[in-house]
Amino acid sequence: MADVLCLGEILVDWVCTEQGHELDQSLTFTKAAGGAPANVAVGLARQGISTGFIGRVSMDLFGKWLKELLEKEGIDTTCTVMDSQATTRMAYVVTTSTGDRKLAEFSRIACADALLHKDDLKEDAFKNACILHFGSISLIAEPASAATRHAVERAKQNKMLISYDPNVRLGLWPSADICQKTILDTLGFADIVKINIDELEFLTGSRQLSAAEKLRTEHKIPLLILTLDSDGCHFVTERASKSVGGFKIQLVEATGAGDGFVSAVISGLLPHVKTAMDKTAALKALSEEQLTDIFRRANAVGAIACTRPGAIPALPTAREIAAFLEQNALQPST
Repeated sequence: MADVLCLGEILVDWVCTEQGHELDQSLTFTKAAGGAPANVAVGLARQGISTGFIGRVSMDLFGKWLKELLEKEGIDTTCTVMDSQATTRMAYVVTTSTGDRKLAEFSRIACADALLHKDDLKEDAFKNACILHFGSISLIAEPASAATRHAVERAKQNKMLISYDPNVRLGLWPSADICQKTILDTLGFADIVKINIDELEFLTGSRQLSAAEKLRTEHKIPLLILTLDSDGCHFVTERASKSVGGFKIQLVEATGAGDGFVSAVISGLLPHVKTAMDKTAALKALSEEQLTDIFRRANAVGAIACTRPGAIPALPTAREIAAFLEQNALQPST
């Protein structure tokens, strides 16, 4: 059985190939697999981590393709349910005039990922796993919201660590206020929370590093990680607060970089907590030096992803990560 379970959405990204065109002007697109939890699952599998995916996919041809993609990556799909009544969620991505990519629109009607039910969860998967990872998109609507909360409860009952990447996508939420409240109300579920600097401002009203420490303290999060784009990341725990510098690379696009980063964090933490009876205590016991090493490698994965197009296609293997770390200098940590 899998050591890490990733729960949530897997979808199709339609990426506009015409730079500078908004969605209503776009004519040509390329197809790619996406969805943050699925990206993390693939990132983990490519690093040699036994991984399972919990979610629903449509029985349409897109859904079958997505499930087959997971299986080709060696991901356990025992908890991936095929739904004959649902459609595959589509995300539409446009490229700005400066070359950056942005999510322009999502499909919302009868999407398979939103129909995940708590009865889809299999107890054996939780009994044998070490870490559960999820995002906030599965908390937007029922029945997926109840299923996600039930998965968190099962993970806690089985003494698993819980990793949470809110991954704010306001276009999918009824309102920004509901999104903010839901995320703030659920941060306390997690042992590990990763947010980016824009999400820090959305949740706290501030882009200062001190706001991350306050957020961690208020929600009693053992490990809060703030990603800082090319500047690397900043982590805060009960005992330490430190920035770990990023890598200088030639940017192609940043799609999937955050998910690759998360996969490397989970991969790095796993050996330290897997055999511990109290995994939260083992997480809290990690030294600043150990965490710095984990985040240096995670920054490397994010950097590699930025040098390649796409999300899943850009995620590196363990061998590629090791080679990158050998060849690239790190910016100073503070």
